[in-house]
Amino acid sequence: MGEECPRTFSPSDTVVQVVRQVNPGHANPLGIMHGGYMLEWIIDAATLQSMRISRGYTVAACMEDMVFIAPVRVGSLVVMTSWVEFIGRSSVEVSILVETEDPSRGERAVTTYSSLTMVAVDEKLKPRPVKACIKPREDFEKELVEAAIKRRVERESRIRGRKLKISQIEPPRALIEGYSVKSYKIVNPEDSVSHNVLHAGKLMKLLDEIAGIVASKYSGGITVTGAVDATDFYSPVYVGDVIETHAALTYVGSRSVEVTVKVLARNPLTWEARHTTTSYFTFVHVGREGKSMLVREFKPTEEWQKNILAEAQARRERRTTIINKLRSREFLEKIDKIREKIATKT
Repeated sequence: MGEECPRTFSPSDTVVQVVRQVNPGHANPLGIMHGGYMLEWIIDAATLQSMRISRGYTVAACMEDMVFIAPVRVGSLVVMTSWVEFIGRSSVEVSILVETEDPSRGERAVTTYSSLTMVAVDEKLKPRPVKACIKPREDFEKELVEAAIKRRVERESRIRGRKLKISQIEPPRALIEGYSVKSYKIVNPEDSVSHNVLHAGKLMKLLDEIAGIVASKYSGGITVTGAVDATDFYSPVYVGDVIETHAALTYVGSRSVEVTVKVLARNPLTWEARHTTTSYFTFVHVGREGKSMLVREFKPTEEWQKNILAEAQARRERRTTIINKLRSREFLEKIDKIREKIATKT
């Protein structure tokens, strides 16, 4: 055990905080922060944490469901607290609590909470061993580790048949003709963190922008990112590849819409495509005062439309469960314990 695990940590030992300020360039005309920047910052924080623990470069394999329970405005501080809950042979399970602080009042509110699976890789992008272990010391840390193990099991069932998923390159079908977008982008060196591979944070920021176009078009006004469902990254995207993105409207609620985004990576020389990821974005229609507004009602007339809506409704119900969890007393008590550990370290 000593040779295989030369470094042992408890989740509390790994706590790291990153603080960013929201500037006008990060926000929409209403002064509300774009979800794409938040996604990029969160993945940046997870990358920093996993690189520190694994002592080398890492890439994102998965981002669990992320629901934004409150808008973030210009001038606010975004406080991202990360910690490691589990370490596999080559993977690092990182959880991140995102809070928004009003610098004039010093008050903080929970914005979102999510977990990411980061994989340690060598210069050839092959998984490399992480010579470290997580060993909980307290009961609440044991709960964190158990939750991380449960997520790993669920993720394995999600990505089973990964090679088949990579070959599935057909675009998503939109509920209504005309409410889809197809776009292309060349991956440049500045889009990479290491090993000439596209940084997942840059990708998610791009997807949020493209999905937002579809959402805004249907809503007929400004929309803000409300949630991003669990996103698995099936294959890396390299510098020089062409990203082909398909975004399609797949759900219409009373005040929100869902946009499905599928990403293909194409070899610029052969134009051969591989499926990189599919993600589901929820956008809320807001008015000039930042309050949610009704969107145009949609009634399906075809059976295939009903099927698309039924699948999206199941995702919507899962998101509601997550929102309730983030607002529950049990979750807030866990957050208080994490805050206590931060206070003792600073």
